[in-house]
Amino acid sequence: MAGTIVSIARMIQSGSVTLSGIADRMGITREQLADRLFLMERQGYLARQKDPAPGPGCSCGYCCSSCSKGEGAPVPVLYTLTQKGERLAQDAGSA
Repeated sequence: MAGTIVSIARMIQSGSVTLSGIADRMGITREQLADRLFLMERQGYLARQKDPAPGPGCSCGYCCSSCSKGEGAPVPVLYTLTQKGERLAQDAGSA
């Protein structure tokens, strides 16, 4: 599982990747990915941003390309690597 965590950290570090994209690339289900993300967050590799910054021109606070004023649309969860997570991803890249 250590290799899986390193792979997830490197994909998050690269940016602009969705959770579905990570799961597809790794050949795991979204539920399995969610379990690993939860573990990585508990271990201090990830930080969850619960309230992402609104998009430009957004009036609802949870805007994407087509604003529906947040009605019924789930709020996206964003993950960022902590310093510990950055070290994990970089150490794996140099090995």
